[in-house]
Amino acid sequence: MTITFARFDLTSWLARTQTLLPLAFIVIISVILPVQGMAIVASAIVTTLLVSAPFLGDERGRLDTLYGVLPVSRTTIVTGRTLAILVLNVIAVAIANASTVIIALVRGDELMPQTLLLANAAAFAIVGLAMCLQLPVFFRVGYSRGRLISYAPAFVIVGLAWVVQETGLETSGLSVPVPTVATIGFAIGALGAVLGTLLAIRVYRRRELR
Repeated sequence: MTITFARFDLTSWLARTQTLLPLAFIVIISVILPVQGMAIVASAIVTTLLVSAPFLGDERGRLDTLYGVLPVSRTTIVTGRTLAILVLNVIAVAIANASTVIIALVRGDELMPQTLLLANAAAFAIVGLAMCLQLPVFFRVGYSRGRLISYAPAFVIVGLAWVVQETGLETSGLSVPVPTVATIGFAIGALGAVLGTLLAIRVYRRRELR
């Protein structure tokens, strides 16, 4: 049932213009800012902004009322939507990586596997943290009352970047192996997605759908 709901969820909002345009924006970023890894980070930002898309669709189509009468558990709805968002992220990351490789080949630049690995790990960490922040809020109060949370991940990223700059961590010379850093990034992303899903299930069970 989770996969079935995820498929239904994706068909209801993935093909819309407001979803496809941000995905196209990833390609534009890779062209105008041909720095390896930039498009991959952009794909994470796009995904965090599009987490709200299915919840907006729920309100426009009054689908919350439908969910309340369907023989589908609240857990299935939450896990199905989480899966749908992760599929969206895979699409965005695939576009970003393909664009990065193509642009590098066209420009004659050397591909830097370690940079791409770190960029993908950082991007997934961003998406996981965004899901941890956004999913519980949207499932508890819906899009209209929770839409400002869509911008929270961007503020968190900017804040972390400021802390890194002010503390000099980017020039501290820490000799941590790239695979280790990447593993930590992917682990943070996975933990954020799982924790966000569990919290969303808990709050959604208490929400009255009407």
